[in-house]
Amino acid sequence: MPVALPIFPLNTVLFPGMSVPLHIFERRYRRLVSELLDTEAESSAAGEGSRGPRRFGVVWIELGHEVASESGQGAGGAETGVPTTGGSHASLPRISAVGCTAVVRDVRPYGDGRYDLVVEGGARFSVTDLSEVDPSSPDEYAQASVSFLPEPLGPDVEEHAERVRDLYEVYCERLAAIGMAPETSPDLPKDPIALSYSVAASTVLDQAEKQRLLEAEDAATRLAVAARFLRRENRIVAAPTLPNLPAGPFLNNGVSFN
Repeated sequence: MPVALPIFPLNTVLFPGMSVPLHIFERRYRRLVSELLDTEAESSAAGEGSRGPRRFGVVWIELGHEVASESGQGAGGAETGVPTTGGSHASLPRISAVGCTAVVRDVRPYGDGRYDLVVEGGARFSVTDLSEVDPSSPDEYAQASVSFLPEPLGPDVEEHAERVRDLYEVYCERLAAIGMAPETSPDLPKDPIALSYSVAASTVLDQAEKQRLLEAEDAATRLAVAARFLRRENRIVAAPTLPNLPAGPFLNNGVSFN
């Protein structure tokens, strides 16, 4: 059954189980967070407890910018517009049709209305309908009707999982040898589904490749694709020089700005 979710476009792909800090300063998303907190406070005051997790939907921006100033201008003066999943009259940013819920785990409010959040990826979803938003309004955020996606294991999943564990161990060793170890737990999850997302989140890949992993139909497919990416990355990291390795992921300060 479709569920209504507020939508938060990011230039980062969020995976289930992945924690991400967010600094919320844009007016429409300050309003989104405020409404989430107000709903929880009203439920508690009514003695109803929490009506469910404080969550919104995160979708990757395929084209456009995630940051807007109060004037509505994005990076380099480009219009951020309102999110769309595409079409002949698409505005910016254009978002992917598959995303992941972001469950709010920690909130730090500021007096000027900004927030620092820590969110954790929850469940994958497919956008079935996206609301129209007045692009001239800095306070309106998009909402979507979404359908949550199943998490099947897929055929031969344990074989794929074992292969990925071996390749990822080599990947971490080679990165560590050049002082670029990924930020991940030394103990990978035993569950193949959790393993597939953990490796997908911590491997240095283009966001389009990460989106491909998020959209995989089952854990076995995701692990098979991750294995191909890891073989490629292991060859790159083993090279004497790294002219094609993007420095950005290693210089990440841990904060994603809306």
